[in-house]
Amino acid sequence: MPSVWERLLGDKSPENQDKVHSGEIFQLWQHLITRYDVRELTDVFQNFASDIEFKALLTYGLELLNEEISIIEKKLDYFGIPLPPRPPKSINSPTNTDILRDQLMFRIIYMGIQNFLILHTNSILAMQNHELRNIFIKMHKKELYAFTKMTDYGKIKGWLQIPPQYNPGA
Repeated sequence: MPSVWERLLGDKSPENQDKVHSGEIFQLWQHLITRYDVRELTDVFQNFASDIEFKALLTYGLELLNEEISIIEKKLDYFGIPLPPRPPKSINSPTNTDILRDQLMFRIIYMGIQNFLILHTNSILAMQNHELRNIFIKMHKKELYAFTKMTDYGKIKGWLQIPPQYNPGA
């Protein structure tokens, strides 16, 4: 027996699932370009990082980005949308890796995760295609998990900029 939601939503045939509007295509395109840029930047950071645990977090982030890039590329291919140019496969870093501090790279990535959370939320709200909305909900959940882990890691390392305690009576 169909659920109340299934009865209310009606026909879920592939013909209706494949319908997308230009805003949804734009969201996919924008997410792909953003992930390409973040992928390239994370690759650079991977070359400069010195903290072993931080390098492991960067590796996890690269795997997550690669997975999401693949999903979005397949969707854009499916809808017949040409893909933007891909970033280089690898980045050659200079021999001086003291140029970027781990703490700075961490905070840049941490801000990027926060921005992705906002971007995902806006995309979820813009999506009317059920399948595309679910893709972004899954990405959002993974990003929330990464944000939680990065917050915990940043606190342990002392890399988060935590404001001082506010004491109104002092």
